[in-house]
This record gives sequence, C-alpha cells and structure tokens, in this order.
Amino acid sequence: MAEMFFAEGSPENASAVFRALSEDTLFFKRKGSQFLPKTEEQVSAERTRRQRERERGEARDRIAGVITQLVRKKEAEITPEVVPILDRIQNWLKYKTGDEVGTILEEVAGASKARDAAYDILMRSGRVDPSLDRFLVMSGIDPHFPKPVLDTAQQLASFVPGPTRVDYRDVPAFSIDDEDTREVDDALTVKRSESEILVGIHIADVSAFVTKDDLLDAEASERSSTIYLPAITVCMLPEKLSTDLVSLSAGVPRPAFTVEVRFDEQGHRLAYRIALTTIQVGKRFSYDEADKALDSGDVALRTLHEIARQLQDARARRGAITFRRPELKIRVHGQEIEIKKIDPNSPSRFIVSEMMILANGLAADFASMNSIPVIYRTQEPREALAVEDGPAVEALAFERLRKTFKRSRLSLTPGLHSGLGLGAYTQASSPIRRYADLVTQRQFTAMLSGAPIPHGREELLKILSTAEAAEQEIRAIEDRSTTYWLLEYLSRHKKDEPLAAIVLDTKGNVELEDYYLRAKVPAANTIEAGETVQVLIESIDPARGEVRFKRVGL
Repeated sequence: MAEMFFAEGSPENASAVFRALSEDTLFFKRKGSQFLPKTEEQVSAERTRRQRERERGEARDRIAGVITQLVRKKEAEITPEVVPILDRIQNWLKYKTGDEVGTILEEVAGASKARDAAYDILMRSGRVDPSLDRFLVMSGIDPHFPKPVLDTAQQLASFVPGPTRVDYRDVPAFSIDDEDTREVDDALTVKRSESEILVGIHIADVSAFVTKDDLLDAEASERSSTIYLPAITVCMLPEKLSTDLVSLSAGVPRPAFTVEVRFDEQGHRLAYRIALTTIQVGKRFSYDEADKALDSGDVALRTLHEIARQLQDARARRGAITFRRPELKIRVHGQEIEIKKIDPNSPSRFIVSEMMILANGLAADFASMNSIPVIYRTQEPREALAVEDGPAVEALAFERLRKTFKRSRLSLTPGLHSGLGLGAYTQASSPIRRYADLVTQRQFTAMLSGAPIPHGREELLKILSTAEAAEQEIRAIEDRSTTYWLLEYLSRHKKDEPLAAIVLDTKGNVELEDYYLRAKVPAANTIEAGETVQVLIESIDPARGEVRFKRVGL
C-alpha cells in the first residue's frame, strides 16, 4: 500500500501508512499485522455511527451551553429550545434519573451544588411550587402519599384487644414527648410489687397493621424514615396510621411490643421479659410537664429517674459517652422562624433516653439468645482522652470528644456498641418513624406470636444496606434544612448585632455561643482556644448554607 500511495515502499512510507490506517478505521480493520478492507455495508454502518456520535456531541454542547446560561445568568430567557432541557432537569431532580443533564450541571455548578443549581433554575422558570420545602424538592422527595396507599390506610380497622396479648390496661401508662409530637412511639408504666419495681417500656406495635410486602410496607420501605424539617414533617406512614391507629394516644387501647423489666428496691435489674401487650395511655406529658411533675414529687417519674441514673452510671463505667450538648429546635410557621434551645439532660428527657436504651439493649440480648435475625447497631471502641487541667469549656470539650467518635454501623451480628456501653444493641423503639425499626420489631412480634420469622438474613442484608444509605441521605437533608433556616433567622434578625463566639482552635474556627453554628473568622487565630470573641455577620447566603463572620472592631 505504501508503494501504491507514495510510489516507493520505504520503511518511512510504510510506517506512515500504518499510522494512518491505525488512526482511521473507516475502511480497514486490523488483524494482526494485516489491514483488511471492510465491506460496503460495514463502511456504511460505521459512517452512520460516526454521524450519530457527532450529532450527540453537538447536542451535548448545545445543552451544556443552555445550562451554563441558565446557571450563570439569572435573567436567561426561557425559549422554546430551553423547554425540553427544563423537562429533563426536572425529571433528573425528581426521579434521580441518570440523565446527562445531571453530569452537565455538576460540570457547570460543581458536584456539590448541582442540585441547588437545578432547583434555582426550575424555581425561576416557575416549575417549582414555592411553598414546598427547598430541600425536599432537591432530594426528589414527595411529601404526599399515592392515592392507593392512602386508600389502603383508610380501610384498616381499629385495633380490637384479644386474649393473645398481655393486658396492661389496669396499669397506669403515660407518654412523654415534645408538645407538637403526633407520632407517639412509646409509653411507660411503673408498678410496685412487694419488694420489686416492675417497669414497662411499651413500643407501638406497627407490625399489627403493616405486614411484610403489603402496599403500606412497600411505601414505608421506599421512604425509609420520617423526615423532620423546620418547615414540614414528612411521615414514613400515612397519618391514618402514624398519628391515629398505631400512635399511643391517650384514652384508647393500643397494641404494643413491651419490654418488661424487674428491679429491686435499690434499682438493680433482676430479670426481664418481652411480650405482646395491650396498653392504654392515661396521661400524655410534654417534657416540660413531666419535669414539673417530677419537681412536684410524682412517684412513678421519681422512681424512673432514680433507675435511669443507675443505668447510666453502669453504662458510663463500661465506657459509654454520657456527655450531651444542648441542641436547637427550629420550627417555621408561615413567615415566622422560632428557635428554641433544648436541654437533652432535663430529667424527663434523661428518663426517656435511658428507658429506650434499656429496651433496645434487652431486645438485642433477647434476639441473640433466641437466634432471631435482626439488624444490630455496633460501634468500635473510641480513643481514650487525656485528662486536662482547668475548667472545661463545653464547646471545646465536645470538640475533643467528637474527634474520638467512631462511626456506628449496622450489622447482622451482635457486637459492642462502645458509645452506649452495651455488648449488643438493636433499635425497635421507633417503628412508626424508622423502617429498619419496623422490620426489627416484625421479627420479634412474629416469634412472640408463633408465626414464621418474616425476614431471612439475606433479605435483612439488603434492608440493612438500603437503610444505612437512606439514614445518611435523610440526615444530610435535615442538616441542610436546619442550617438554611438558622441562617435565614440570623440574616433577618441578627445581621448587624454582635454575636458571642467561642474560639475552637488556633486556625480561626469558632462556634456561635447561642446557636452552635461553626465558621472560620479571620484574625481569630491570635486568640487562645476557649476564649470568647465578638463577631459580626460579614456575608450570609442561606440557600447555599454559607456565612462569613468578622471580628468586632477589626
């Protein structure tokens, strides 16, 4: 071929022909050291393929150009050419499709900002209901249930107490929750018998209404968890179930999964049993009401508080983390943003926390002893902390402790949960709000009622991996939404006010004293960690979750 083309078959000419044939495979295909001519049909097919590839490349370039304009120019015109691209962006955001517009958005806006950019584009083009929560839309979460799911929930009959359950209705039961809680997962009872104290930890038995693979179960599996955002709560189950039929509301009999624990008069645990029960809550406390009742000498609450203190002390001796910081509860009502500081160490919250840890720890023990396959939560031992002299600043103490945390994991094998100081731990205490808890509860209730265990290990592995990923995603949504509304509040009400901040380290990282918000402040690196400085908001963008502070007077 070199002779035909160059009229001379020199090595240089042969090499040139070889390179040309290797680079352009339209007419020839290589076989070993030979190049064989393609048929007319093969050449035609290759030309068509190349043409389509060019067209796809040109189409992608056009789409990339349009998206770049939409991202960077807030007043970009919505022409007929743009409409199909908006359709694709909307479907990518809502249904999490693998559409190439997502890749282009990541290239233009950055991987972490692609969904924000898509939301802004759709909002400007009038394709998003502004009343819907920004972060639900960006995550493709629909707060509304499909009609067949709602119809199924409406058709469920109310619970009728039966002889197969232990009847607890003669023991006064009470619940303790936030004032605005509508999904009441748990209730407590305290009964004295001779020299013993009988504590009942009662969990709403959702498995009595939602069975494996039914329509409600499929929807709960898809949603994975109730999502709590400042402006909206998105339930895992329809309200007919979550706030009515299974919620442990006062004055009505409800099916429960009960962990009954016997203590002696000194608060030492003697024995426990797990049973299917019928309970009837007589009193619903808010946390504030329960604290006041404790102060007034309520015998049941005082008994539980003393037992809770002993339980926590025992866990602390086994290495449990008992340090808990105050947290912010943000609620949005119309245009009003309400911020309330919650003390997790208040007596009533302390009681509920310890009782749930006790119930879940004993449930894990029961599952392990009876070979019931369940989802366990484990956590490796954390690093030991050196004792420091001087008074502890809460923010610094938490920062030091946080760095020793190991990530908790889901497992099908019981194992140490170092953060709780327990040899085994599962979660079955929130079946109205967490699908993994519902699945775990279903394993127990099947065994207790003599039915086949519904979920095998292989199935639990799939549920486990899905639950772990969903937990992380939902936590990210909740964190972003909370940060957004906190920054929105600061932007509206604290823009020009000096704010107290604790210096965390010598790199300029600080934490707002009253809002637990962290940021970096220039010139703060000259101040000792633990000192308080006054800062002002320099710039703030709630939608992007960004805020910059500056030192007062600098």
